[in-house]
Amino acid sequence: MKRIIHFSILMTSIVLFTGCSKVVFYDDDQPVITGSWILTDAAHKDAYGWYPVLTGVEHGVFHFYSNGNARYTERGVTMTGTWRMVTEYGGYYDEYGNYYNNSHSSLQVNLADYYGSESINMYFDHVRVYGNRFVATNYNNHYIERYRFERY
Repeated sequence: MKRIIHFSILMTSIVLFTGCSKVVFYDDDQPVITGSWILTDAAHKDAYGWYPVLTGVEHGVFHFYSNGNARYTERGVTMTGTWRMVTEYGGYYDEYGNYYNNSHSSLQVNLADYYGSESINMYFDHVRVYGNRFVATNYNNHYIERYRFERY
């Protein structure tokens, strides 16, 4: 009887832990993106290749603060909110469109103006930081989005 109970507990644990598609780790060992950034390039990739897209935030500056607050400024418009970068384990596409399934950083940015009439909500499955630039990608079931940022 004890063997059946132990076996049942083991099988339940395996099912619970293998059913997750992504595991999120909250840690402070993240690449540093605090500071001011501008979007320098945005593109989508589908079955036919990469093509440039306009996002509506090409002319503004993103400010990421170490306390998790964020600000976006563009021609007299200011939006405030939060950003968060975490380490995840799961599937993602890199900046070249290659698929991987391992540990990586993801990024979420949520901003709105004072009245709540305008907002920027971005989620990226994968972020790669290269010193004074970073590349963020997201797969949305139809195509891969790639955003390139540089320090302002």
